[in-house]
Amino acid sequence: MKVCVQRLTGTLAAVLFCVSLNAWAQQTWTVNFKDTDIQEVIKFVADATGKTILVDPKVRGQVRVISQDAVNKEELYELFLSMMDVQGFTAVENGNVVRIVPNRDARSLPVPTDLGSNPLGDDTYVTQVLKLENISASKVLPTLRPLVPQHGHLSAYDPSNAIIVTDTRSNILRLKEIISQIDQSSVVETELIELEFALAEDVARAVTQIEKPGAGDGGQSELTVVPDNRINAVLVHGDDLQRERIRQLVERLDRPRTKDSNVRVVYLKYAKAENVAQVLNGVMQNIARSEEGGNNNARRQETNVQADEDTNSLLITANSDTMESLLAVIDSLDIRRAQVLVEAIIVEVEDTDGRELGIQWMYRDDKRGFGSSTTGSGQLGAIGVGALDNNDDNDNGLVSLAGTLSQTQGQIFGIGRLGERTDFLGILNMLQENSSTNILSTPNLLTTDNHTASISVGQNVPFATGSYASTGGNSNPGNPFRTIERRDVGILLEVTPHVNAGDSVVLDISQEVSSLSNLNNSDGPITNQRKLETQVLAANGETVVLGGLIEEEIQTSVQKVPFLGDVPIMGRLFRNQVDSLSKTNLLVFIRATVIEDDQLLKGATAEKYKALREQQENRRRAGGMLFSTDDIPMLPEWQEKVDDAERIRMMSEEREDDQADEAEEE
Repeated sequence: MKVCVQRLTGTLAAVLFCVSLNAWAQQTWTVNFKDTDIQEVIKFVADATGKTILVDPKVRGQVRVISQDAVNKEELYELFLSMMDVQGFTAVENGNVVRIVPNRDARSLPVPTDLGSNPLGDDTYVTQVLKLENISASKVLPTLRPLVPQHGHLSAYDPSNAIIVTDTRSNILRLKEIISQIDQSSVVETELIELEFALAEDVARAVTQIEKPGAGDGGQSELTVVPDNRINAVLVHGDDLQRERIRQLVERLDRPRTKDSNVRVVYLKYAKAENVAQVLNGVMQNIARSEEGGNNNARRQETNVQADEDTNSLLITANSDTMESLLAVIDSLDIRRAQVLVEAIIVEVEDTDGRELGIQWMYRDDKRGFGSSTTGSGQLGAIGVGALDNNDDNDNGLVSLAGTLSQTQGQIFGIGRLGERTDFLGILNMLQENSSTNILSTPNLLTTDNHTASISVGQNVPFATGSYASTGGNSNPGNPFRTIERRDVGILLEVTPHVNAGDSVVLDISQEVSSLSNLNNSDGPITNQRKLETQVLAANGETVVLGGLIEEEIQTSVQKVPFLGDVPIMGRLFRNQVDSLSKTNLLVFIRATVIEDDQLLKGATAEKYKALREQQENRRRAGGMLFSTDDIPMLPEWQEKVDDAERIRMMSEEREDDQADEAEEE
């Protein structure tokens, strides 16, 4: 028989408990709380279980429990712990004293470490150290962390390969069961995986980057992958799961190469195929020499690069890895190079002072005549011939004399008498000359970066380098011949531009001006040569001046009548003296303009084109010719020229498209 007692606490809470009359020591309670203050619930449990309970001031709230079955004292305490956990509080036991604190504060308290005798556990806050035997604690930690509530604690201790967890007894027992199923022993062995298509070194490197083998932590087995190039195989050391994973990965990597992967035709856009092929073959030879002596027979597949001049393309034979490296190098070499427009003005500045002083004497009577010239020009020598005419009635001599005088340079003074029987004439000639600037050439050169451009204006003159005559045993030579060498004489300009990363250009300049001096020399013609070789650094579009090669020549020549010209004072009347001073300065003005795209090139071409057309227009406007100015050829307008070129390009493209369509139809 049981007696039920009802105790009311407040208006909304009731606790029913029944006491058995035949077993008073074994009390049971049927617990029902409806919005009961948590402090009242704690007081009731302390009275029923006989435990000393310390309540944190932060513990507040109301409890609601609905139950139909009676519970004993142990079950009542477990129910109490569950109620605290639901409310966000934890019971921390220390002997017979129980502390009720918020969950977030429980981790810093000295909690017990035993799991108790209840196989299901309870909601008491405890700390446990769980050791692992076969797997790494740090590896399994991410798997267990979602199973621990936020107020719990879970960490790995690698030196002993253990996991430290602080949580309720029931949850720790659950984690312990999960770990026991995960922490299974595995057999560590070494396996040899042979390869058929791939290279052992390449496969081992790829697997190492993916799996990152190394020494295991704690109970984790060690994974090692080593290539064996002698038999083209891979050695794998690890447990069953690791070896199976590596085996599957190796099977995916060990596949045959595609048939067309070893040969590639690369069409170049800007670079010259012969030059690029020479560079690539040199690089591959260096790589092959560096690999000699190693076990890289499988890697050292024959690599060959051939150039096709007709299509400006490269035919490359190599494995896939080498092919990728070569293609990257080709992309770096096959780039559009900058062009440089070099405009030059070659100027010869000549300063010449020449003075000539001479006297022409002439005497004639009815029987004889005498005339002499002491001037060096040769013109006055004909004056006496024109004046000494045997027929006084004939005016031809005077006409000839006047013609000769009109062609004589300088100033001429004369004294004399032309009579019937005796004629006397004395002529004094004085000459002084001056000259100035002479523009020899204005060349324009367009070339690419690091390429030499040259222009030559002049003659190709033969120079004798040797002679030979075979006598054949006779005194008269037979089959004579000479060997000659032809050389350019005139104006020669060579420029090699080097475009820097900044806004500047380095110019290697070689400039030469030569001329023939004496063609009647028995040893061959003599040439006068002025040459300049230098390297300058100039900003883009800046004009620099080179030269200053000054040639100075002083000449004094005297022509005289023998004996009479040596007479002191009076001898001046019978001699001619020529003094000349010549200075020639060669200057070269150069401007380099970098052209990096088609627009700049088009603009530079249009500028030169329009300048030439303007010269033709000025020539037409000048007039004064014997023929019509309309007959002078005239270039079309620049835009008309561009439109014509565009039409030609479009017609060419249409023709190529038609030919391609016809080829596809066939």
